[in-house]
Amino acid sequence: MLIGIIREKTQGEQRVAITPKIAERLIGSGMHILIEKEAGKAAGFSDDDFIKKGAEISDSAAEVCQKCNMLFKIWAPLRDEWQHLTHMPVILADFSRSLPPEIPFRAFALEKIPRISRAQSMDILSSQDNLAGYKAALKAIDSLTIIAPMMITAAGTLPPLSVLIWGLGVAGLQAAATAKRLGARVYASDIRPETREQAVSVGAVFLSEDEILKRLSEFGLIITSAGSYGRAPILFDKERMSLIPPQNLVFDISGNVEDNFSAPNLIRNYNIASEIPESASRLFANNLYNFFRLIYDFGSQSLNLDFKDEIIRATYMGEKKNV
Repeated sequence: MLIGIIREKTQGEQRVAITPKIAERLIGSGMHILIEKEAGKAAGFSDDDFIKKGAEISDSAAEVCQKCNMLFKIWAPLRDEWQHLTHMPVILADFSRSLPPEIPFRAFALEKIPRISRAQSMDILSSQDNLAGYKAALKAIDSLTIIAPMMITAAGTLPPLSVLIWGLGVAGLQAAATAKRLGARVYASDIRPETREQAVSVGAVFLSEDEILKRLSEFGLIITSAGSYGRAPILFDKERMSLIPPQNLVFDISGNVEDNFSAPNLIRNYNIASEIPESASRLFANNLYNFFRLIYDFGSQSLNLDFKDEIIRATYMGEKKNV
């Protein structure tokens, strides 16, 4: 079994689908790894790092695609990459931002892994959202002209920053926890009533939407993190955004702000986990490896797909022949 890894061409993407550590595990289990030159460079992994673990390096993404039996990626192949995949290797990637190709293909959409306890170690959305929430809090606070914690000095007292986290999934909870650790006064909201207890557990004050709208101008920073990009509810339109004072900031990481306008105090960043690529790649690679163990029989060195398994059934897409 030859597993291919190519450099991600999606704009701004710095992650790589596997790390040298995971390459070593796969090679130790009988796999062959072929990696495009410098595929891991942006994430902090050199070609030598992979070579030392037994992987081979190719100068050409096309060669990797044409030779591999399986292709591991962060994002689904782009249009120019599909032309080299007509032999139908099995692809493991996130397909949430891609349309299926017009050619026959076989793939597992990792973003569709169900949120069940057995699949936690494979869940790319949770691992990447956790990092996204952390990075969003750091980057958003760093973009402000004020500090996060209260500071009492001989020169005077600076009040703590008031932060609203709107949307309490994995990313939102981590953003709330990070902002709290930085000394901010944190508020949080979500339409799901069970998130109230989770908000309190990370040190946030839970607010209803009505309470938020009454106090919208009070928050020096609002991080919107409800749902996931492409399937997120709209929390801010142009009219509501106009209620935010110009010195305050809205930092959108999930697509909760209408995309038909811009504002000086609005930052959109829908792939923020890529900005901490080494950590993000390590977690993604672990998720991918754990999923691979589910679908591959190391004894017979072949795919072993049980479509009665809800994880396999939920993620598989494309042709079911010759699997």
